[in-house]
Amino acid sequence: MTAMPPTPKKTNGMAITGFVLSFFCGVLGIVFSAIGMSQTSKDPNQGGRGLAIAGLIISIVSLVITFMFWGSFADAMNNA
Repeated sequence: MTAMPPTPKKTNGMAITGFVLSFFCGVLGIVFSAIGMSQTSKDPNQGGRGLAIAGLIISIVSLVITFMFWGSFADAMNNA
């Protein structure tokens, strides 16, 4: 008797959405990635936790860079 192969994990949609949005809108990337991380930790049959973590990291880094850019731009405008 042959054993049934394990069913592949389905990737969480929120994790995918959070990862994609992290490149375009950091705030939405953080929100959707956090939801995706929460859902993948609660349900062991869902994959995509790595995508959610990557989405969080990319979103946070992009927001920090954006704030630094706008801060330096505002400072340059005040000193001009």
